[in-house]
Amino acid sequence: MDRNSFREIVHLVASLLVLTIAFSYPSTGMEALAIAAVGVGSGFLLHELAHKFTAQRYGYVADYEASPMGLLLAIGLSVLTKGSFVFAAPGAVMIRGKWIHTAYEGEPEKEFAYISISGAVVNLALAVLFYTASFFTAQSGLAYAVLSKSAFINVFLAGFNMIPFGPLDGAKVWRYNPLLWGLVGIPAIILFFII
Repeated sequence: MDRNSFREIVHLVASLLVLTIAFSYPSTGMEALAIAAVGVGSGFLLHELAHKFTAQRYGYVADYEASPMGLLLAIGLSVLTKGSFVFAAPGAVMIRGKWIHTAYEGEPEKEFAYISISGAVVNLALAVLFYTASFFTAQSGLAYAVLSKSAFINVFLAGFNMIPFGPLDGAKVWRYNPLLWGLVGIPAIILFFII
């Protein structure tokens, strides 16, 4: 394993641990942490890997980097709001340029829009999967708690990341094509209120 890969794994694990605590707070028991870990593990990790693999598909070098400020905000806001709000921006996939640049005008903007939207698409698919599966379990059991919490975390991550503001994924997608944003952003908002 090269140094960059090891560094990326350390950043992913640190972010996973912080988000698990933030999404389980104010409960910090092993069961609450384990339940949140399934949702964060599926939602956060697969979201970031979707960005990474989509970027690599377009020929970019891509690695996840944790943001110390984002990690502090995730924990801090969760504690201050007693778990009612999590600022889920613990880091980002950093993308570096291609060796060969495309000659097609507008192509990088399109590529970055698809790289940006890939994480939210994964989260929406997982939210629907977990939410649907929760109907097939006893509503007072552990399986239901895992599935419903995982559905919530995934739809939260999809909706949060699709906010069309600042450095969030939604801003890049909106700038490229508001219709494309709507295909993911609107279902994320609707599903958030259902779940």
